[in-house]
Amino acid sequence: MRLREIYIKSADPFERGRQHGAQVKEEIQRVCQGYQKSFEKKGYTWEETKDMAMEYVPYLEKEMPELMEEARGIAAGAEIDLAVVMVLNTRYELLKFKKGVDNHEHNECTCYAVLPEATRDKVTIAGQNWDNAPFMGENLYVLHIDEENGTKIVGLSEPAQLIRSGMNSHGISVNCSTLLSTKDVRGIAVPTNFIRRRVLQSRSFEEARGVVEALKPCISINYVIGSASGEAIVYESTPVENFTVYPCRGIVTQANDIQADPTIDRFVPADRDHTHHFRGQRLNYLLQKKAGRITEEDLMEHLKDHYGYPASVCNHAGDQNLQTIASMLYCLNKGYAWIAWGNPCENEYEKYEL
Repeated sequence: MRLREIYIKSADPFERGRQHGAQVKEEIQRVCQGYQKSFEKKGYTWEETKDMAMEYVPYLEKEMPELMEEARGIAAGAEIDLAVVMVLNTRYELLKFKKGVDNHEHNECTCYAVLPEATRDKVTIAGQNWDNAPFMGENLYVLHIDEENGTKIVGLSEPAQLIRSGMNSHGISVNCSTLLSTKDVRGIAVPTNFIRRRVLQSRSFEEARGVVEALKPCISINYVIGSASGEAIVYESTPVENFTVYPCRGIVTQANDIQADPTIDRFVPADRDHTHHFRGQRLNYLLQKKAGRITEEDLMEHLKDHYGYPASVCNHAGDQNLQTIASMLYCLNKGYAWIAWGNPCENEYEKYEL
């Protein structure tokens, strides 16, 4: 099944946002119903949640004024309060702490990048299985952005978000997965959605790396950055340090465990069976067996893997209200993406051109 495609085109950030918001009014309303329930489980009312999200605004107006203006445009186009747009763009950060009852944390997403030395066609392909709540998956869309300055972007977005993952016309991609460390603290820093979009505005691998290396986050997260130039890197970004993990034999994978410093991994020993720890390693094992010969079809097949089911690479952990909601291949040298909406074992990959 093909995802809805949203197109925005303007050199003016507010106008980009206005175009975006105007096309997804219904999706915003639907996804907010799901998020209200998510925040209630953490002990927050919707009004409290919006107040927390708006605390980011003064900081972002200084640090990323262009993207903050685009967020204002989304609110104007969708005819909603800016606070709602800010909730949807800070939900990763805000949901990492509880006020009340729910202390459960999801083990979300499995990311990868394969470089020319590992692929049959000598190209770079990066992507992920995106795991999250079904209500999010029901409201996803493919976002096409033309900033009219030579930068075009294609990627996946939740309603009203600046972007979630994607690739750009300069051959840069970004994919992310959840990390939780014992050093995470509530505070104000640049939210991950703003970082992801800023990475996809980069014109080189070095510029993209600089965006993440300048971070001083309060909340941990994993960034996998790939480049058509044949480079990739993982940043396990934590309040302690932006740890780096490099490809081996042209392959790098990451799920939810902090590989660079396991002693600060908040999932250890909290997760009883540690199943989540092995999705990244499992995908690496499958890919390493075909190193030098990996094709797009191989990646599609491996992203359907059910080893460790239900919390497998192709995630079916429905008892945790969690599943793979999309599966992506960003073909950086060829300028297109393959995206399966939902679990890839049940759905076909569709091609989306940059």
